[in-house]
Amino acid sequence: MTNPAANLPHLPGTAGTPPPGYPPDSRYAQTHNATKTLADGRTVTYLRRRFIPDTAALPTQAFHDMSAVDRLDTVAATYYGDSQLWWRIADANAISDPDELLHAGRRVRITAPQDSGGVPL
Repeated sequence: MTNPAANLPHLPGTAGTPPPGYPPDSRYAQTHNATKTLADGRTVTYLRRRFIPDTAALPTQAFHDMSAVDRLDTVAATYYGDSQLWWRIADANAISDPDELLHAGRRVRITAPQDSGGVPL
């Protein structure tokens, strides 16, 4: 898997630092902070862009056919045991707007998370 962020030029005056305060199951856990010094001398800290991972290499754990009452948090709770992992379902289906998956009859791919070695959580 390639990391698209690796090919981006670094802004002058930026440095990557581990993000503080994000739990290990957060989608931002591996996204670093950066800083930029502005022309007026102020330093601004920001969260670097998070790219959707290459999910083609992840094993498909299941397919879920969405119903009219399904929500991504409840689907995540069903498959991962944690409703806060809804973003993994969005990533697995390579979408940036989770609402795209909330249509009755939509087949949603559920993958094993990258950090689990292919074993469902």
